[in-house]
Amino acid sequence: MDEPGMLPGRVPAEIADSGEDDGDDSGAPGHHGEGDAETPAGRRVRRMSADQFHASLVMVTGQPWPSFAEYAGAMGKADFAEITEEGRELSVTFDKFVHDAAMYSCDAAVEADVAAAGAGAGVVLRWAELSDRDQTVIRRNLDYLVLRFLGQEMKPDDVRVEPWMNLLTATPDEGELDDALMQERWTAVCVGLVTHPDFVTY
Repeated sequence: MDEPGMLPGRVPAEIADSGEDDGDDSGAPGHHGEGDAETPAGRRVRRMSADQFHASLVMVTGQPWPSFAEYAGAMGKADFAEITEEGRELSVTFDKFVHDAAMYSCDAAVEADVAAAGAGAGVVLRWAELSDRDQTVIRRNLDYLVLRFLGQEMKPDDVRVEPWMNLLTATPDEGELDDALMQERWTAVCVGLVTHPDFVTY
């Protein structure tokens, strides 16, 4: 359970470094690292350390990434033998492993929610089931996920929600929007939130 006063999806303050709020983000789904970002003079965007990222991933999905120990060094974790400082720079390598971790943990989290349907509140599917097509229900669960992962409350008319809603409700080009496809889409939302800049940086 998250500690009082702590943003959902973040590791406790004693683990994470303090940093300034980086302001609003577009909130659009997408893979972190796509495109260039300009940082205002005198302000530096810092990413989580490898340990902070994995702790936050487990906190929001309930699912650890089994390959973390193997690839933690590549993600910047210091071994205090050859590497004595934690890597904090955004890189293609870090981005790749963040995406790999998100794919595994989000898929496992949604699978667990589906398997335990009716047995209690899910982690990803907290307020929705795969069979739900009602946009009000979908939006409620989406708002919960954005708050859980990014610590951001969405207003009813918040345009940042639109890309996520389109992803979840769009009619497929072929076939119907069945439960299997909804499972893929909710998993994709989870992955998009874990790889979102507002999740991995501060």
